[in-house]
Amino acid sequence: WYMNRKYGIEHWEVRGASRLRKSVDAGKGIILTPNHSRDSDSLGIGFAGIPSHVHPHFMAGWHVILENGLQKFVIPRAGGFSILREGSDRKAIRVATDLVTHDSRPLIVFPEGHVTRMNDRLADLQDGVALIARQAARRRKSKANPGTTVHPVAIKYRFEGNFGHAIRPKLARLERELDLSGTIPSGDVPRLERIREAIIGKTEIDDLLLPLEKKWRHPNSGSTYDRVRRLRTSILSHALKSKKSQGDLCRDLKTGTKALQLASLQPEYLAEAPSVERYMETLDNLTEDVFGEINTDRPWRMVLEIGEPIEVSPEHKNLGKAIHSALKTQLAALTAELNQPLS
Repeated sequence: WYMNRKYGIEHWEVRGASRLRKSVDAGKGIILTPNHSRDSDSLGIGFAGIPSHVHPHFMAGWHVILENGLQKFVIPRAGGFSILREGSDRKAIRVATDLVTHDSRPLIVFPEGHVTRMNDRLADLQDGVALIARQAARRRKSKANPGTTVHPVAIKYRFEGNFGHAIRPKLARLERELDLSGTIPSGDVPRLERIREAIIGKTEIDDLLLPLEKKWRHPNSGSTYDRVRRLRTSILSHALKSKKSQGDLCRDLKTGTKALQLASLQPEYLAEAPSVERYMETLDNLTEDVFGEINTDRPWRMVLEIGEPIEVSPEHKNLGKAIHSALKTQLAALTAELNQPLS
């Protein structure tokens, strides 16, 4: 009900549930590693447990809990716990490792570490998931328990409504808000590109991050994600030590998130493979950047594919690469199957 109301997801499908059930029945320690392109992933990943008859734990970034009161209430009550991804959160790593070592319930970790806003692309994976898996494998091996496995989970969305009916009001609303008067470009793609250029020209990433970096005494070097990671480390560390100025801290965190969102507006994403899904994804991202929210279209279908298990050993040095490769392959196959070309 909530997925339909909030995100327009009226249909969902889980593939490969028997693979997860087999690992559970074998008594293995299990980590599920989904891609993370939309906010709806955080709740929708729970669908993976329904046909498998399991109730997973999951790890959420500490800033996610701090940014939103509802999430702060719901996450701990839904099997979740927080981690300071940008710092050295030994307690969270220990909790995660303990769960994989001793609990029969799978642990969900989003290894990209943030919402990428590009469903058809997989970002670089953070090191934490491989660290947790290897540590759990070492402890399970010492206790002569069944092994540890990682199941990559590819999440893919397909729009099943009226494309023209969905996009035209959003395009017109953005053009009015951005004061894009004059002749409207012919074709939906040129209209969208003009809107994207106007938004990027209006708000530069440096305009958002440089004041924060000055405030928190950080250099303005590296990728946007690296810069935001450093800022989040300082902001969240301060939040852990003091309960004062929580409103200011939340605003700083949201500003960092805004910078990441702008960095995701890559023009070649739609141009390299024009499709209904990429178009609507880009349009919704632009709408969120301008208005702070998205008017949900429907219906969407959410497909989750649980991949083959990757067996983990304590010495598995290339585990992160193996997870990335498997997840990228799964996602590419779903993209080729489900994306609808623009007419």
